[in-house]
This record gives sequence, C-alpha cells and structure tokens, in this order.
Amino acid sequence: MPKRLLILAIPLIAAACVTDGGANTLSGAAAEGRVFAQENCASCHAIDDGVSPNPDAPSLRRAAHRLPDWMVAGSLERGVQIGHTTQMPVFVFEEGDVENLLAYFEVLKQED
Repeated sequence: MPKRLLILAIPLIAAACVTDGGANTLSGAAAEGRVFAQENCASCHAIDDGVSPNPDAPSLRRAAHRLPDWMVAGSLERGVQIGHTTQMPVFVFEEGDVENLLAYFEVLKQED
C-alpha cells in the first residue's frame, strides 16, 4: 500500500515543483515586478527578451535599457506616457508597483 501511494504521489509532487525558473532567482521586489509585468505587460511585450506579441512593442529587457532610470520611473509614475503610442493601455498602479517594476528592470539590465 505505501508503495502504491508513493507512485501516485510522485506526479503530484513533481507538478507542485514546476515553477517559473526566472522568478525563483529574483529578490522580493523584482519578483513582484516580474509578476506585475507578466499580468499587465505580457500581452504586448516579451517579459524578458525575445519576440514581443506586438511587433511594435520592445521586450522589457530592451525597454529597460532605453532610458535612464529616473526617466523610466517618472514615466511609470505618470502612467506610462513617455515613448508610448495611443495603443498603450492606461495603468493605475497600486502602491509599490512602480518600485517593484523598476527592481525587475534593474535585474534585466544586470543580466546583460
């Protein structure tokens, strides 16, 4: 009986261990920023690098390198207005979202 239970439990344990590898190595703020990006930006931007779903939208890694940090922070705080087309949706950031997204951008810059 215990052997049968173990055989049945192994796939469940393996499935529980499958996670997003990129998010596991990030600090708290950067990990939360990546989650925010996944939920709010991934429909247009590639989250890390690669081909974005919207061909006019750069990957977030590329976007992180485009402008100085202070300009990106200001743009995010004003609702992502600088450098975006009218296709860009309006965002309402909750407290900490901008800081978390900037922390994730910083990780993207450091990985290069």
